[in-house]
Parts: sequence; C-alpha cells; structure tokens
Amino acid sequence: MVLRKSGFIFLANMIYIKMLKYFHGERETFLPSQMAKQHGVEEFRSADINNAEGVARLRSWNPDLIISTNFSHYIGKTVRESIARNGCWNLHKSLLPEYRGMAPSFHALLEGAKRVGATLHVVAKGFDTGELLAQVEVPVTEKDTVYDLNRNTSIAGGKLLASFLEKYDPAIAKPKPQPNGDWKNYTYPTPAEVSAFRKKGLRFYRPENEQH
Repeated sequence: MVLRKSGFIFLANMIYIKMLKYFHGERETFLPSQMAKQHGVEEFRSADINNAEGVARLRSWNPDLIISTNFSHYIGKTVRESIARNGCWNLHKSLLPEYRGMAPSFHALLEGAKRVGATLHVVAKGFDTGELLAQVEVPVTEKDTVYDLNRNTSIAGGKLLASFLEKYDPAIAKPKPQPNGDWKNYTYPTPAEVSAFRKKGLRFYRPENEQH
C-alpha cells in the first residue's frame, strides 16, 4: 500500500530509518515482543484487529485499557467501545488536531512546522479525531530530519503515557474535545510531495543519525 501510494523512494527511506539501530549494533532491548516475554504477557499478531479472531482474543484478556501506538490499522467500533472497561486510547506523534493521519513527521517538515509533539487521545470514529487526554510539545529545529522527529516525539510520547498512567483515575479524568475547525487528515505522501520534500533540502535522515 505504501509503495503504491508514495513510491519507492519514500518506502526505502522509511525502512532504512526503522533499521538504523540494527545496522549500527544498537539493538533495542525493549521491543514490545521482548517486554511481553520478560513479563509473561501473551503476544497476538493480527492482520485485522476487528475480525472475529481479533475481537475474541481481546475479550479473553478482559482488559482495563486498550492503548495503540504506531498502529496504522483502523480500529472499529466494537474494539474501541465495548471491550476495555476504561476505553481505547491512541498515542499519536503530533499535536492534535494538527497532522492527523499518516506520516506526521514528514508532513510537518514539508510544511515548515515550528513544533510537533505527541498526543494521547481517546480512539473515536475516523483517524485521530477523539477527545484529548494529554499532550506534550516538541520543538522543530532547522537540522531536524524525519528520523529526528520520529525519535523525539516517540521519546516524549512514551514519557507522557507513563506519567499519565501513573496518575490516571477514571473517576476524575475528563477528556477534552479537539478544537473545532477544518483540520486536514493526512495520508502517506504522494511521489510529488516526496519530490518537493527533497527539493527543499529536507532529509529523511543524516549520517549523524546513524550514530544514535
């Protein structure tokens, strides 16, 4: 799907960004699958979390919360509203309602955004449209790449989520509606957008990113 929508250059760069730490001997020791194994948590892989098997597995866990992050599939009504006692949340790498949808770091750089961030929000119909639970702002510098913004917002978002969960009380927490307005829903970039990105001198990554 990404190849068809965005072309080879975008796909190849995004794959390389994900693999940087492996190429340089810095294998992440806290991958979700590794953490699940360490803590005896069952792991389940699904091509569609909304199908009968996915819904049944989620119900079998009897969860207090469902939290998604870096999850590009649409979450249907059954999963988001009728399984977890305290609802379904998503951690998105932008300051919602800005940069809803796919590839927020890419689009933020392309449009010259001065700030990005991370948002914890309730999952609702549509993409990234639900009520806000918590947000954190991350500044954008002239040297930032897609890799930089993805990394910085991931770190900030992880800390935000951990802090929010430590203090969370469902009887007190009150999500806030997103501001009204004609907010754009972004998709994976087109080849023309990728070309414009490169012509502006913007980068997916720089050599120094490889040293992280």
